[in-house]
Amino acid sequence: MNKFFQYTLIILLIIGFIMNHQQQMLAALLKTPFEVFELTKTLVLSLCLWNGLLKVIQASRMMDHFTFLLRPILKFIYGKCIEEESLYQNLSSNLLANLLGLGTLATLSGLKAIQLLKEKGYRQAIMLLVVMNTAGFSILPTTMMTLRQSYHSKHLLAFYPYSLFIGFIISVVGILIIKAIDHE
Repeated sequence: MNKFFQYTLIILLIIGFIMNHQQQMLAALLKTPFEVFELTKTLVLSLCLWNGLLKVIQASRMMDHFTFLLRPILKFIYGKCIEEESLYQNLSSNLLANLLGLGTLATLSGLKAIQLLKEKGYRQAIMLLVVMNTAGFSILPTTMMTLRQSYHSKHLLAFYPYSLFIGFIISVVGILIIKAIDHE
């Protein structure tokens, strides 16, 4: 894949020179670092905001209420492994971060949960956790909204119904496939 991108870049540069677009290519090349910096700054600041909100939720003990509400869902998805408190806390905070669209924050609790699941030998739960993190089901897709806002989208939530539907379907299908495969 790396070779593909290298050769594609070389071919596109040659085409740009042949078609006499050197000025536009140079302008785009010089503008790109500033656009990348702005996008990175926006995403990092958004992540800090939502991480702070998540920390406030944890410090105010609201997380206990959320995890209590998530227990039946987690019991259906992961089964008996949520009976262990450390696993339950990591899996519930992972699910909550994913539902809030905080994929990067979900990674931390997800990695800790995978480590604990591996130690306990819960192979199916590891696969389910990977599916849940990959599916992208999010009730509040904050990263996508931040990206759309940074590019001045006129319809900030136009993607939302599709994102919600597709993420839900992928999650359900993934869970059912893993449970069917493990059941055989």
